[in-house]
Amino acid sequence: MRKRLEEILEDNLNSNIDSITNTVIEEALDSEDPKRFLYETVHYWCESGIVSSLIYYKDTHAFYDKYYNEIEDIRYELESEGIEINLKDQDLKNYFAWLAFEHRAYELYNQLEDEGF
Repeated sequence: MRKRLEEILEDNLNSNIDSITNTVIEEALDSEDPKRFLYETVHYWCESGIVSSLIYYKDTHAFYDKYYNEIEDIRYELESEGIEINLKDQDLKNYFAWLAFEHRAYELYNQLEDEGF
């Protein structure tokens, strides 16, 4: 089952032009259990430390700068769905880096659930 799960993630990685999704897939594949990684990201968020590459501000700020346009697309998408974004007392770059990573992890996790994993 793990082998098939890894194949699906790798197929997404190879066919997906969405760079944040690729980053999420790479992180998942580097973990001991890719589905568990996605589950924990979706349920406990980046704030839990599950995403080792997005723990420190220097890393989240670099992620934000690298994927700014895609993050803005995600923000607009979420706002158009009526999801309220509350930035009070938040570090903007950190908040949006985590939000974007978590959102793409959520999409991948749901795709795997739909495919029976």
